[in-house]
Amino acid sequence: MIPVLIGVVVDRAIGRSDVGELILWLAVLGALFTVLILSWRYGARSLTAVSTRGEHDLRLRAVRRVLHPHGMRTRRATGETLTITSSDTAAVAAFSWSVAEIAAAGAALITALVSLVLISWPLAVGVLLATAVQVVVVARLSRPLDERVYREQAEAARASALASDFTVGLRVLKGFGAEGTASDRYRRASRSSMDAALRRVRVLAALTALNAAIPMVFLAAIALGAALLARAGSISVGNFVTVVGLAQLIVAPMITIAFAGGQLATKRGSARRVSELIRTPALIDGPVRPTVRLYQGNPTVDSLQMGRLTVAPGEVIGVRSASPEALLDELAYRVPLAPGWYRYNGVDATDLGPDGWRKRVFAPPQESAVFTGTVTTGLAAVPDHRLMEVAALDDVMTHLPDGLDSEVGEGGSRLSGGQRQRLLLARALHQPQPVLVLLEPTSAVDTVTEERIAAGFRDTGKVLVLITRSPALLAACDRVVDLEPSADRVDR
Repeated sequence: MIPVLIGVVVDRAIGRSDVGELILWLAVLGALFTVLILSWRYGARSLTAVSTRGEHDLRLRAVRRVLHPHGMRTRRATGETLTITSSDTAAVAAFSWSVAEIAAAGAALITALVSLVLISWPLAVGVLLATAVQVVVVARLSRPLDERVYREQAEAARASALASDFTVGLRVLKGFGAEGTASDRYRRASRSSMDAALRRVRVLAALTALNAAIPMVFLAAIALGAALLARAGSISVGNFVTVVGLAQLIVAPMITIAFAGGQLATKRGSARRVSELIRTPALIDGPVRPTVRLYQGNPTVDSLQMGRLTVAPGEVIGVRSASPEALLDELAYRVPLAPGWYRYNGVDATDLGPDGWRKRVFAPPQESAVFTGTVTTGLAAVPDHRLMEVAALDDVMTHLPDGLDSEVGEGGSRLSGGQRQRLLLARALHQPQPVLVLLEPTSAVDTVTEERIAAGFRDTGKVLVLITRSPALLAACDRVVDLEPSADRVDR
């Protein structure tokens, strides 16, 4: 509308040397600028709120899927999951900005067309023709962009996953002397990601150049036509000023509309990846919540049954297994279970469901995460000095400068391997579940400390299952059994 009002000022005020009209229309022009500024301000604020809340909600939905008790049938690397739940969800939420930009460009183009029709309908037809040609050509040429964007994002996620894994396992890589191999592998993944990005950018650059060239040619012809009409007296000088101004200003809306498909390609690629994550089939079937109520009057409260083996409260059972990780995953209900094998207080694990089972049985992975912060925050509970003594964490406190308030560093980087394992053991002992399952909980500590921990296990008050082949731990157990995962076991 600004070129239209400027044309009106030229015709009604400047052309007639009318000061009153000049003041009037300059006031109208000032009011228009005020409306534009306020519209931009409140529109941008509203869009920011929409996209930010949308990103937050979408990210929560993705994270809920990742953390769902039933797990996911398709496993993704940590770095890939992080990329999807951060940058991809942000790209999808930014779709609201794309909608606003395209809608605004459409409104601008319609306003320009109406104005041109009122001045000279052939000029409006020229703009409409230019827009149609541009949309068709760019849409046809941008079809491969969707797949290229998706591949680029997949390659970037793969490189990010490798970087995340190598960072977490840096100590192990140095121990094996495999830094060079890891660097080469990441370099290849990064190069592949860069090549995919360059392929997308080349297509995008060509489309952008074409998208800018088409309207420039058409609008230059329209401006020339307007000049000829003005010279012939068919339109006024003010109309000519309006046409030239519109010809300059509607280039951006035309480019936005024509390139809408290319602009949305990135959003579609991210939406596809987020959708794939959210729709990943569950690894474990069945209800999330328990389908039965536990009978609390049973004298064997907090007992754990594994086949014919029953572990009573306060009892420490040692388990030898040829597949310890698989057995741990079963006891943690991270994999599908066969009905009837695992029971808590006589209730089948499959009736309790993963969530109900995990509220009673805590079976952490052997390689658990140590969170950045102090020792206290690493325990994830109010410190119990008795349990800290069981885990031999009290000895660690004497070597740390600020005791429980000492910083452990990112991923426990300021702790030795043995100190880190004792912190993880203390954290497991602090969990509220009455049944605790541990896999080789003393593999990184010295023999003397291991014997002290083994003796302390008898005073935890929990049903304690130790999956281990450590002689010191097995010697401290009330019973030692050989147990295989349910998929391969024979009931004995």
